[in-house]
This record gives sequence, C-alpha cells and structure tokens, in this order.
Amino acid sequence: MESEATKRGLRIPLWVGLLGMVAALGVAALILSRVSGPLYGLVFRSGVPVPDGAIEIEHVKPDKGAAYRIYRTEQAGREVAAFYEAAGGTCVYSVAPANPDLSDSARPDQAHNVARCRGRSENAARGSGWEVFIAEGYGPDEGPTIFRVYEY
Repeated sequence: MESEATKRGLRIPLWVGLLGMVAALGVAALILSRVSGPLYGLVFRSGVPVPDGAIEIEHVKPDKGAAYRIYRTEQAGREVAAFYEAAGGTCVYSVAPANPDLSDSARPDQAHNVARCRGRSENAARGSGWEVFIAEGYGPDEGPTIFRVYEY
C-alpha cells in the first residue's frame, strides 16, 4: 500500500519557487551586465573618426585583410593629418614629394603622400585600431585630398 506522501509527489513550497526565480533573475542580470558592453560594442562599433566635409567614395571589404574606406575632401592633407592627431592619433609626415626636383607649387596636379596616421578608438567592447594614409595633389574632381582609412 502506498503512503499518501508518495501519491501526492514531492511538493515544494511556493515561497521556495519564488525565491529560486528571483535568484535566477539576479544571476541573469549579473551576466547581462558583464556582457552587454562588449555586445553593444560589437554591434554598434564606434568607428574611425572622419573629418567634417569628407565624402566616402569607396568601401572595400576584401576576403583577407582589413576593410578600408576611401574618402575625398577639400581640406589640405596636413589639415586632415592634424584632425587625426587631435583625435588621439600619431602621424608620420612625408618630408617631400616623390620627385625632389619639383616643388609642391610647380606641379599641383602631381599626387603625393602627406602623412600616415595611427590611433585607437576605445569603445565598450574593445579598443579598435585604425590607420590612415593621406595623399594630396589630385585634380579638383577627385580630391584634391584623398585618404584611405583602415580599421583593425
């Protein structure tokens, strides 16, 4: 003959079940508070700063290597480099155009490198590195300044 306790099954008091649910919610909130920042940073990346007035002309996502964007602007190359230095980057400036016999004013349509800038953007998830290659001397329909932005 079965006892009455085994017929009813194991009973857990209502307050124990509620306490367990509150504890589970607390653990879930703790886990969510730890991962919400990195998840937000992965979904909504802070991106690389871009000077005002710059127009994106190309966005390339190669199968291998870092994606990059190409921008053009009316600003001088050194102004773009100064913008990236103000954004926390460090820039290495080119000393002279590729042909030392020509001054910048002698051939304004001759494109040449101005600077390479590197920096980091800190966001909730992780810091992302960026690198910018700046060149000027392009024609008015192309630039006159074009820069390529990589984000790592």
